[in-house]
Amino acid sequence: MRIALAVLRRDRRSQVATVLVALGVMIAVSLVLWLLAAPNGLQARADRTAWREALSQSETGAISIAANKDSYGGKLIERFDVARNEQGAVPVAKGIPKFPENGEVLLSPALADLVHSTPAEKLGNRFPGRQIGLLGPEALKFPDELVAVIGHEKVENGFPAPGLQAGRGSYRDDYHGMLYLLTRVGLVVLVVPCLVLVASAARLTAAKRERRLAALRLAGASPRQVVVMTAIETAVGAVVGSVLGVLLAQPFSHVTAEVPWEGGTWFPGDFVPDPAVVAGVAVLAPVLVVAAAIMGLRRVVNRPLAAQEKRTVRSWRLLSIVGAMGVFFLGIVYAQQSGGDSQFTVVLLGLGAVAFALVLAGPVVTAQVGRFFVGRWRRPSTLLAGRRLSGDPVAAFRGSAGVVIAVFTGSMALTMLPGLESQVPYRDSTWQESAIVAEQVTHDVTPLRLATSAPIVTMFDGLIKSEGRGTYVVVGQCAEVSKVLTGLTCQPGPAVYAPTPLAGNEFTSSGLGRTVTAKLPAQYETRPFAGAGRVSAFIDRDLLPSIAGEVSMVGVPTTSENRDAVHTALVGTLPGVRLVDGEQRGLYGDTLMADLERATVIGLSIAAVLGGIGAAVAAAGSVIDRRRTFGALIAAGTPIRVLGHALRREVMLPVFAVTIAACGAGIVVGFGLLTLARGMVGRGEMPFTPWVVAPVGVGVVVALVAALACGPVLRGISPRDYAAE
Repeated sequence: MRIALAVLRRDRRSQVATVLVALGVMIAVSLVLWLLAAPNGLQARADRTAWREALSQSETGAISIAANKDSYGGKLIERFDVARNEQGAVPVAKGIPKFPENGEVLLSPALADLVHSTPAEKLGNRFPGRQIGLLGPEALKFPDELVAVIGHEKVENGFPAPGLQAGRGSYRDDYHGMLYLLTRVGLVVLVVPCLVLVASAARLTAAKRERRLAALRLAGASPRQVVVMTAIETAVGAVVGSVLGVLLAQPFSHVTAEVPWEGGTWFPGDFVPDPAVVAGVAVLAPVLVVAAAIMGLRRVVNRPLAAQEKRTVRSWRLLSIVGAMGVFFLGIVYAQQSGGDSQFTVVLLGLGAVAFALVLAGPVVTAQVGRFFVGRWRRPSTLLAGRRLSGDPVAAFRGSAGVVIAVFTGSMALTMLPGLESQVPYRDSTWQESAIVAEQVTHDVTPLRLATSAPIVTMFDGLIKSEGRGTYVVVGQCAEVSKVLTGLTCQPGPAVYAPTPLAGNEFTSSGLGRTVTAKLPAQYETRPFAGAGRVSAFIDRDLLPSIAGEVSMVGVPTTSENRDAVHTALVGTLPGVRLVDGEQRGLYGDTLMADLERATVIGLSIAAVLGGIGAAVAAAGSVIDRRRTFGALIAAGTPIRVLGHALRREVMLPVFAVTIAACGAGIVVGFGLLTLARGMVGRGEMPFTPWVVAPVGVGVVVALVAALACGPVLRGISPRDYAAE
């Protein structure tokens, strides 16, 4: 112990290495705590909004509730129409002052301010009644969320619920579990660069330490004494870095809380990991660093005279990539056929295995690249770099590991993003862009006609059944419905508008409430229908006279001037209905895509920075480890410029070779995850974009920047270093 402390006090290079270890561990600990806090933030949101999912499984409940999405001014509004079904106290969640009775309204603070500053005919009339209070932060997803709870005497389309209260929420349900999967993927692919950075920091000055410890072993030191000296020398920087990382995580969480997600930022306490997690990471990080340093002492402990032998790598490491890919796709199959908390476990294990296999196989590729350039060198710097790569591929690749993982992550993300864009909520081409359509209407539409001067189009939807299958159709007056339904071109006289003749003639309503049936006449005219959305055919009401007065859908064509007013009239007079509004639907999809793109940019930036820092630390460490060698070369007349070129080639050559393999692995894994996401959502395309190879170029640039870190260290070496050794 005294020897280890004396080395730290008197050896400047060991002091520099200790500082770099502390910085590496600090960055790794703070990032890991941030990554582990992300699920906590999502869970905190889910817990605060669990009352919105409080639907019972029975046909009766204390209240009826209809949940719908609304929008105004480019912002989403969460709307809940509620009505009492029985007398007595209605339980409410924390943050909800009381259950709103008929004619009473609860608004979130942000929505209340917006209502007071906006003309009533554009927004306020959507929430008829007297405002009795504000929703507290405990009931909101984020600080500026727009939420309204409106009390009615009766909610036509409501579902029974025990109250506005529920237990612990689950953020896994957010958009079919896709966000849950993506947060776990981000956790895995960013933890690996953190571990690479810690390992690079732990291996600083490893060569000099091995020579010193080998001499002590030959002088009579026991294996235990050598291990203790290494542990103490490494633990000083690791413990300091772990403490600093824990302290840095707190302000880092407040910065993260300002990053929007699902339309808003976070409450300050959301991104706070559990104390047990903080303690575990703070203890585990130094332990891993010390363990990594000790694991590198096997040759020193067992064979002191062979401590300076170069380590060889075997080609079997390449097979680990094939095995890891097998585990990953086995996890894809398992996730598609199962559910529950363990649904994605094998997928994430396979993903981590692929990342680890790339790091494991990297030295093999590095050695092969070195042999190639040794046999075909044209410049002295290329020969020196090739000798280094082929002679000690493990040490030469160490600085490239983080960059390789960053390239793998980038290619995977860029493969997934275009496909995810086709899987997020979208507005199909069923209805015209200018139309707003209310579905599942069971209300009297007279109040709507009185509330707006815009033309009201009434429709009735259902299925034409034949041999157990159904064709979704809409019934109405063609001249009116053509104002809202895409692809409908009317001609005089009643007819069926469909791409092909209908297979059956029995119509059955598909809306809520009672079932209505009717039959088409034996003979009718079929005319072309060019619709490309959910509606497969249109039927003139005159062909089904028995349902002439039935209404289940209401459409209103709008203009840019009256769109908000029409939207307000629909919501205010038909409470609880689901509106199909292209602007609103597009807003929801755009919000989700913006979240995914923002998370991708942040994740890739972190991965690139981690890879660059890891490469810079490893490159600088390799110069420190070979200080005696470089001193001898300088003493023999080798220009520092040539050595600088050789060092840059040492970093660049393996990065360029291995990142191509990492890019290919990222594309394959990205398509696998995209297949899984498409299975969860039920739709989506799998496009391919040339941008997936862009991370290779970025990785090479990052590695080059990291290699430049060798320059200051190299310029500090002189022939005296050779004599001093």
